[in-house]
Order: sequence, then structure tokens, then C-alpha cells
Amino acid sequence: MRNIDLDTILVPNTACPVREIGDGLIIMAPTGTATHTLEEIGAFVWRHLDGQRTLRQVAEALVGEYDVTFDAAAKDICDFASQLVDAELVARS
Repeated sequence: MRNIDLDTILVPNTACPVREIGDGLIIMAPTGTATHTLEEIGAFVWRHLDGQRTLRQVAEALVGEYDVTFDAAAKDICDFASQLVDAELVARS
């Protein structure tokens, strides 16, 4: 995993096609060899990775929308963001 913390700002990789499916998303890897499915909360996080917000701000938005503590949201978002970076679905802004 890459060094991701709450001050990290990420932006979606524009080479990855995204389709909305209900409350979730399906994202094609930039190589076109894999798809990634995001359920409701993952899609919520994805939509907040706009190149402007820090992961701290995304965690705060998650706490405001769902029944989760800030500490749990922060840890999960940093872990999730690391996976997105490793899959080349997002990049640092």
C-alpha cells in the first residue's frame, strides 16, 4: 500500500470508465482487464474524491451521512483509498 493519510487528496483516473448501477458503481481498470464494483458507501467515497477534498473531509462527510464514528471512517477510508491507488483507479491530486 502507498502512504495514504487524512491529508491526502485524490482524483479519479479519467482513463477509467465508470457506470452507475443503483446506489453503486462499476469502474473499469485503466488497462481494461478488470472491473471493480463499489457498493453504496464505496460509491459515496468515490464521488467525494474530486481532487479538492482531503480524505479527512471525505471521512467527515461519511460521518455526516452514515452511522459511523470518525475514527472508524478515517481508518476505513485510508485503507480503501490505498486500494484504489494500488489499482490505479485514482491518483494524488
